[in-house]
Amino acid sequence: MFKIQKVMRVRILFICLIIASFTFLGCKKSKQNKLTGSWELLPQTEAQQNQKIIYKFDSDNKLYRTNDTIVDTADYELKSDFTKYYVVIRNLDEWSDANYYIEKLNRKILVLQCQSPYLRKEFVRHEE
Repeated sequence: MFKIQKVMRVRILFICLIIASFTFLGCKKSKQNKLTGSWELLPQTEAQQNQKIIYKFDSDNKLYRTNDTIVDTADYELKSDFTKYYVVIRNLDEWSDANYYIEKLNRKILVLQCQSPYLRKEFVRHEE
């Protein structure tokens, strides 16, 4: 009788782990779909009030940053750390390359935040 209970507990634990892993992987795909597209960076200083900077996250993990005349390219990767998701930006510039936690992400708003060095980038969805 005790062996049967132990086997049932192991099976239930195994099923719970499978369900949790599918749920976790599904959330990452959902985050990637919401992130893909163009985002307008909101001004952070008075000097940036007249600049329009667009970040475009492609589905092939390429990032394009565009202002009035310049287009910069970089690589990005969506990763997860237990329950938090973050975007790793590489090869953009020495001030922007970092791991940004996704503080908020929906169809209209994206907020990325890095702790060290402290950087916060707030975006609204850019419609072309």
